[in-house]
Amino acid sequence: MLNVLVGRVRAGIVTHRRAVMLAVAGLAAAAVWIRCAPIRADLLEGIDTPSTIVVDRHGRVLYEALSPDGSRIRPLDAASLPPILEAATLAAEDRRFHVHPGVDPVALLRAAGHNLSEGQVVEGGSTVTQQVAKLLIQRREGVRYRGVRAKLREMVLALRLEHRFSKREILAIYLNRAAYGNQTAGAGRASRLYFGVDASMLTPAQAAFLAALPQRPSAFNPLKNIASARQRQQTVLKRMGAAGVLSGERLREARAEQLALSPRGGAFSAPHFVEMVRAAAGDRPPGRIETTLDLELQREVEGIIEHERSALQSHGAGNVAVVVLDNARGEWLAWEGSGDYGDLAHGGAFNGPTVPRQPGSTLKPFTYALAFEEGRSPATVLPDVPSHFPTAEPGVLYSPRNYDGQYRGPLLARRALAGSENVPAVALAADLGVATLLRLFARAGFSTFDRAPAYYGLGLTLGNAEVRLDQLVAAYSMFARGGVWRRPVFFLPQQGEHAAEGDEQQRQVVSPRTAFWITDVLSDPEARAFTFGRGNNLEFPFRVAAKTGTSQAYHDNWTVGYTRDVTVGVWVGNFDRTPLHLSSGVTGAGPIFHAVMMAANRGRESAGAHEILPPPFGVEQASICALSGMRANAWCPSRATEWVPAGEESLPCAWHHRSEEGLLTIYPAEYRAWAGDGRVEPRPLRANPANAAESPVRRAGQSIEGIRIANPPSGAIYSVDPTLRQEFQALPLRAVTARPTTITWLVDGDAVGTVSSERTLSWPLAIGAHHIEARDTEGRRARTSVMVK
Repeated sequence: MLNVLVGRVRAGIVTHRRAVMLAVAGLAAAAVWIRCAPIRADLLEGIDTPSTIVVDRHGRVLYEALSPDGSRIRPLDAASLPPILEAATLAAEDRRFHVHPGVDPVALLRAAGHNLSEGQVVEGGSTVTQQVAKLLIQRREGVRYRGVRAKLREMVLALRLEHRFSKREILAIYLNRAAYGNQTAGAGRASRLYFGVDASMLTPAQAAFLAALPQRPSAFNPLKNIASARQRQQTVLKRMGAAGVLSGERLREARAEQLALSPRGGAFSAPHFVEMVRAAAGDRPPGRIETTLDLELQREVEGIIEHERSALQSHGAGNVAVVVLDNARGEWLAWEGSGDYGDLAHGGAFNGPTVPRQPGSTLKPFTYALAFEEGRSPATVLPDVPSHFPTAEPGVLYSPRNYDGQYRGPLLARRALAGSENVPAVALAADLGVATLLRLFARAGFSTFDRAPAYYGLGLTLGNAEVRLDQLVAAYSMFARGGVWRRPVFFLPQQGEHAAEGDEQQRQVVSPRTAFWITDVLSDPEARAFTFGRGNNLEFPFRVAAKTGTSQAYHDNWTVGYTRDVTVGVWVGNFDRTPLHLSSGVTGAGPIFHAVMMAANRGRESAGAHEILPPPFGVEQASICALSGMRANAWCPSRATEWVPAGEESLPCAWHHRSEEGLLTIYPAEYRAWAGDGRVEPRPLRANPANAAESPVRRAGQSIEGIRIANPPSGAIYSVDPTLRQEFQALPLRAVTARPTTITWLVDGDAVGTVSSERTLSWPLAIGAHHIEARDTEGRRARTSVMVK
């Protein structure tokens, strides 16, 4: 019986031991699971992802975007944490950080005692590791949980973090993720925000100040409640002294230090450029975007616009767009989108350089470039005489006029381009073909010409279509590179702006000779003096090739130009298309262009006496007749030195001859009418075939009975030129009578003026069908009808 009892006792002991062993094993397994189980990947995903910082080419911050969770972060590296910041953080948050396993029982008991004595929760006892766990859970789930269950979850995750990461790695995560107020996460960013220095440069007083903020970032917000933040800082400094981190003397110095806050908020320079860069960087941008922009030049551009603000307002201009492109590398150096990003009343957020607008005469150089490619040269003579060109509409002809309403007869291509004459440019476009010109624009990087040639017509060369300023500047920079177009970039090369497969980054668009000729003409102040005068905003102490443009009804004005190093483009106008007050490219965009070009070339070699392009192979200088453009003969009264194709055989001037009566000038047929009186009235664009037998021109020996209208003939159709000022959109009314008398002119029944029958009356064109009547003093009348489109 005793043996049985002993056996049972022994069996019970064995069973108990097994139960205890199983329990211990279970607890050990649970502890191992709690400590060593894997952490969900989504909790750790992107913990080192910083907010995107956009910097200029020299590393200066343009903008720091928010991270995906809405904060701004500048991460610190675990291997090089600032010692003073580390010590201050542990003094403020977790003095036993290096000895506990992630959860500190001592801290929990101490917190429980404080909470019981206060009758409320005043201390949580959380370690730095637990706070990291809380930050990770909140970041993933977007909700801040409270209560015992949430606390237990944080503890488990804290233990697992301690198993996976080193103490310094955990502290680095905390310093990079903790909230420091004002939408700022991370001690690195907070150091920049509040003190304007890198975290490695913090003083003990500054480090203690920052370490105090994460406990209650709203209550200790230094931008709103500096007193509470300062009080908490003093507590942290005291703890640092007690821990032996600070000696007595350093502690006294730190507590007495007067902190100078430098709240800068989020930097946002060149906002239009930054927005464009961020969009190009995609949905997952890198932490640091290095751009091509030069912040110093950008600020100069902004200052120039502000300086010109009153002049712009006097012209009724509410918006300005300015871009500066580095020619050699094709990199944007400055980009101003509207003149004032915050000006909501004038659409300040619009990115002006990418908004298509009519460029006026700034497109003319491309017509001349195409002509030079096909065999012409700056010495080619072009007709600046009244001319009529077919249009896509049957029976309607296009008769261009120059900006000042004058015709200058035979005009060298150099003067025609430099002086921005309309008639020669249209004559060239008619000869070359609009379709060919559109192909050149496409190769030069323009993306806005998406219609058929007939839609644009010959007015294309005068800028009746819309282009983008950035693409116009890139196309002009092609000339500065000797005819090579390059796709502009806004990322520095190491940033890796990758082109799509097959996306051509550069190409030869025109020959080096053509690029040289265009550049030489546009940088010749003497050649444009007959139109623009001297001493204007297109002249510089160094060589600048420049061109202006003014669109229909003064809605836009432009100035674009380049040196060897940079190309500058300026647009002035209103995004809502409100017209300007008599502002041209010279007077509106010109002053800004001049100042920006001077700033962009400061310190560059091109600001000296250097040419933009050297003369290429295949050109030479020759003495030509300034009237005919041919090689000068002994009797040419005016000569010029011009770049012409090298080795080309050419005949001497055939216009000038010596005769018994002296110098004889024989003009080609197309110039003889102009040479007769220098002032030729334009013929109608379309005459009514039924009246073809009626000649409005008086022939020798022909008698005229009564009164007849010589101009305009009945049935004529006129087209308003969108590129000319309104005062030049006029029709000369002329009557022929048997003897001198006085003529009264009526249009649609209303008298518009009275003049001598020997003179013409200028009537401003008005769109629509019109009945015109001429009356003499004896009551005789003549009538005609015209159409204006």
